[in-house]
Amino acid sequence: MPSDIDDLRRELDIVDVVSEYINLERAGTSYRANCPFHPDRTPSFYVSPSRQIFKCFGCGVGGDAIKFVSLYENVSYGEAAVSLAKRFGIPFKLRKEPSVNSRLYDILSAVADFYHRKLRESGEALEYLRSRGIESATVKRFMLGFSPSSGELVRVLSDMKALEDYERTGNLTSLGEGRYRDLFHRRLTIPIRDHRGRIVGFGGRIFQGEGPKYINSPESEIFRKRNLLYGLHEGLAYLRDTGSALLVEGYFDVITLHQEGFRNAVASLGTSFGREHADMLAKFVNRVYLLFDGDRAGRRAVRLAAPYLLRSGLEVFPVELPEGTDPHDFLRAEGRTALRKKLSSARSLFDLLLDRVRRGEEVEVSVRDFIYFVSFVRDGVTAYTLLSELSRATRIPVDVLAEKVQRREEPQEEEPRLSFTERVFLKGLLELKPEVDLDQLNLSQKARAYAESILREDYYELPEEVLNLRCVDLERDFRSALESLRIDIPQEELLVSDRNLREAVRERIRRHRGGIRGSSLRRWRANP
Repeated sequence: MPSDIDDLRRELDIVDVVSEYINLERAGTSYRANCPFHPDRTPSFYVSPSRQIFKCFGCGVGGDAIKFVSLYENVSYGEAAVSLAKRFGIPFKLRKEPSVNSRLYDILSAVADFYHRKLRESGEALEYLRSRGIESATVKRFMLGFSPSSGELVRVLSDMKALEDYERTGNLTSLGEGRYRDLFHRRLTIPIRDHRGRIVGFGGRIFQGEGPKYINSPESEIFRKRNLLYGLHEGLAYLRDTGSALLVEGYFDVITLHQEGFRNAVASLGTSFGREHADMLAKFVNRVYLLFDGDRAGRRAVRLAAPYLLRSGLEVFPVELPEGTDPHDFLRAEGRTALRKKLSSARSLFDLLLDRVRRGEEVEVSVRDFIYFVSFVRDGVTAYTLLSELSRATRIPVDVLAEKVQRREEPQEEEPRLSFTERVFLKGLLELKPEVDLDQLNLSQKARAYAESILREDYYELPEEVLNLRCVDLERDFRSALESLRIDIPQEELLVSDRNLREAVRERIRRHRGGIRGSSLRRWRANP
């Protein structure tokens, strides 16, 4: 039995390992491919059979077969070693076990089994699934379930001596005196797996009564929404085979698409699509189709997701669905053949914008959007080629267009501190699209900058605390936030006939916005 990592390395063949993930082509005594770890238009990734190492001469990453799997699957070196030994039938035992709490995964798996069994006993839940067109084989494949009562779950966990451990996930809340509340009580449950197939949390869908339509497990040591895509594990082989992903918004969109044969569909977990999601997809595909709802919210979702995908070196293909229709509805109404036609005829984001320019449709807006999206393309040659195509369509010199391309820095990891009122205001501005005069609002500099970016539909650097903010009644909360932020200038002062005075008042507001609150504002009015 191999006693350490060195013995395992000698047993593995790096060409066999790497070729399971990417296509290698012979290049002399080595093999080469486009690097899977950075946007790579020409092969710069090399594998040496004689030295049993890989090296990318573009981004500099390199190492042995175990390191490759560790990077590709985003797992620790030790976990990658255990996985490879098992896959190739090599006897091996890691001296130091991976640090991840494997018992927690076992407990979540047992809870998923419990929910799945209980679904068969709930006629109402099964009827709801049938009404959504979900087949029994699909229910089994995705291990859909139902939470009947908190008490039954607590008994199962108590028998496993797992009650305290499960509380750590946040899915179960202690009410005191031995009583507990299951977060997913009386909901359909949707197990969420990481890319390795381990259940890390749940989504819950209400199908009767009142309450939020969907809820998710809270963030925990193993459940981090920014690192998860629903459907990724179930569709991993299809993602690799097709080299493309269908990005949708909801659990049932993914489930229905998989059921109808589109098994490369994935979705973020009730949170905005971000950089980590795009980087995850870039490991498996080079093209992403955006199948969002055919309404204003869907178009905004395209604008939110596309920048991250482009930065990760992926091609972006928006697929337009009828107004007010999501992929689940479209499939049920039109069928899989109609969707295949839409996908096969889809145009890239840049081709769609170029067509609008050539047809003379909203030329100014289309050119501005084209330049905006080019600013996220990291490969200089690709960006210049795209600008050259725009130049031919508009007869604007490439150099002039290139000057308008804004350099996009990576968003800072530390998110800015906004007040709750500002977060609600920005969320309402994003979702509701109201007519707002920012000069009449007392916003901090950061909130003002974010508000201006929303108004010009530049969503790339909006913080997660805004994008993922949940409000029970957004319209009501937005009106309240707007009233709280409004600078209390008497209307007659803003409506005076003297234009110079009116402009002077507005100028005072602009100069002092963001720095004056409450009594300070009143003192400023008394002594300007």
